Amino acid sequence: MEHAFGSGCPENSGKPLILVADDEPFILQYIEHILQLANYRVVTATTVEEAWKILKRQQAEIALVLTDVIMPGSIDGQELAERIHRLDPGLPVLFITGALSETDPHTAMMVEKQLLLPKPFFPKQLVDFVGAQLHRESSPGVGR
Repeated sequence: MEHAFGSGCPENSGKPLILVADDEPFILQYIEHILQLANYRVVTATTVEEAWKILKRQQAEIALVLTDVIMPGSIDGQELAERIHRLDPGLPVLFITGALSETDPHTAMMVEKQLLLPKPFFPKQLVDFVGAQLHRESSPGVGR
């Protein structure tokens, strides 16, 4: 279900490209729509394997990866993040999940570091979540 919005259009070349991976098509469309309205380019994937292929093909363009923590298949969103950090340590990876375990120390750490947004979320929460990370990455002294 790979879909890039305006990735070939010159007027979109200055807009950050976000790779979004979620196995729920409705949520993927919701996120894609919100991010497009917030002036981001979006490419989507419904599996981790598909996201990995897109990333390897468009690594230089992708400004941020947003993935669901729990994904079908042999690897999940956290394993995808580990692979991404081995490939490109400076590429930010954010997580979304509807299966938040508040007793899990790893989950608590991700929430504390503002790397995880629990589902359901409002459009403004998503835009603020992504925008804050991109702003953090573009701050002086931080970057890829």
